[in-house]
Amino acid sequence: MNLFDRTPPPADFRLPYGSGEQQFGDLWVPRGVAPGGWPVVVFVHGGWWRSEYDLAHAGHLCAGLRAVGFAVWSVEYRRVGFTGGGWPETFQDVSAGMNHLAGLGKEHGLDLGRVVVMGHSAGGHLAFWLAGRHHAPHDSPVAAPPANLALRGVIALAGAVDLRVVCDLAGYTTFAHDKAEVYGLMGGSPAKVPERYKAGNPGELLPLGVPQWLIQGTEDGQIPPGVPGRWAEAARRQGDRVTVTMVPGADHFDVIDPQSKAWPVVVEAVKAAAFG
Repeated sequence: MNLFDRTPPPADFRLPYGSGEQQFGDLWVPRGVAPGGWPVVVFVHGGWWRSEYDLAHAGHLCAGLRAVGFAVWSVEYRRVGFTGGGWPETFQDVSAGMNHLAGLGKEHGLDLGRVVVMGHSAGGHLAFWLAGRHHAPHDSPVAAPPANLALRGVIALAGAVDLRVVCDLAGYTTFAHDKAEVYGLMGGSPAKVPERYKAGNPGELLPLGVPQWLIQGTEDGQIPPGVPGRWAEAARRQGDRVTVTMVPGADHFDVIDPQSKAWPVVVEAVKAAAFG
């Protein structure tokens, strides 16, 4: 049964991190008490940064991670099509949303010493940006000091992790999306607004300084298959540790579906990031 044909289970808590309509997160917490607290996955949903896609479909993934002992903080954010979506507000929102996690640990029994950031598709870009945002130029509108969270690793599920690479590869393929979505997020091409890409493109924020996992299906029709390898090559040159897994036969949404054959690969990466 298709992921989008199944009703996602509800979160345990919906909590605001700002005053805006889209500035909230869904928190999923396993039952009981974990010694030292539950490790946390900060999840950023995809949808090509566009307003018609929200975090609802990510509920399946969040419930699946809760079932194996992880709390999940799924962050909503302003997207292109809403007032304030795109550059720089989309970045500011996910940054504020992640920082808000620092105040949730005691009340909800979370282990803020074991935090993993993970994103799907366009959310993979934002997750990797969160891991590298400390390298953004100080005069950029998206520059902000990260909260006191112990980030153990970052995971991209079919992630658009490098905007320039996505634009480059999409221009020579027949994939479902192309550079128009990237330009819509950033307000123009790299040539037109280079300072935005310098601050908002994870590929220009290397080294991230934390281990990275990129998981993608071989049948993904939205993210070109060359993206993970191109990222890994660039990041390893900068001294980062990167693991790439291409899941045979998996498509763009299998990587966020607990009922798919890709799911064990995702869980293994989350455990490796949190406890490795």
